[in-house]
Amino acid sequence: MLETTRQTNQNQKILAIEDDPDVLALYKSYLQKRGYEVLSASGAVEGISLLQSNPDTRLILLDLNLPGMSGEEWIAWYVQQGKQTPVVVASGKGDILTITKGNNMTAALTKPFHMEELQELIEVLLADDWHEQVSPDRKMH
Repeated sequence: MLETTRQTNQNQKILAIEDDPDVLALYKSYLQKRGYEVLSASGAVEGISLLQSNPDTRLILLDLNLPGMSGEEWIAWYVQQGKQTPVVVASGKGDILTITKGNNMTAALTKPFHMEELQELIEVLLADDWHEQVSPDRKMH
């Protein structure tokens, strides 16, 4: 089963932006074992640079507490760019659902969460019909 998942996920690039090196390493290890190509950034500006140099990125995993620029500011920048790549906001901040509400390009995961929850959300967001599966007002958490 894992081998089938790896083949299905090939060429699906995920950008993880997280300032905690242990959490970033966990994301990268977990997602790579499932066949995703994972780009990792420890700050918002580095994340912007990686996204600009990798326009084929399929999904962004974003923490809200980032050095240099907050996750909220990063999302505002991202929305201004007119990009359609889905963003999973993963944070322990209490207002996470407020930040993502009404933005149909974002979904929320409140830390701590199980990696299987992240995997399920990624599978939904990377599906061709993900807009129909996740309505703008229903966030997974």
